[in-house]
Amino acid sequence: MANCRSCKASIVWAITSTGRRMPFDAKPDSAGRFTLTPRGGDMVAEHVGTDHEGPLYRSHFATCLEADRFRRPR
Repeated sequence: MANCRSCKASIVWAITSTGRRMPFDAKPDSAGRFTLTPRGGDMVAEHVGTDHEGPLYRSHFATCLEADRFRRPR
C-alpha cells in the first residue's frame, strides 16, 4: 500500500488490462467498478459490471482532488 503524493490518501497500485499502472483507493467502495486481484507479485485490476459480487474498488483518479496533475495522455 502507498499514499497519494497529493492528497495523502491510502492507495493501491494495480496493472490494468492495457498493462499500465493505475492508482486505486485502498478501501473497497460500492461505487467502484474494478476488482483487484494479486497475481505474480502485482495487483491486477479488472473492470466489472455493477452486478459483480465481492469487493469493488474505485480509481483514485475519480476521488483525488488533484488527479489532473498526475494524468498522462492516452
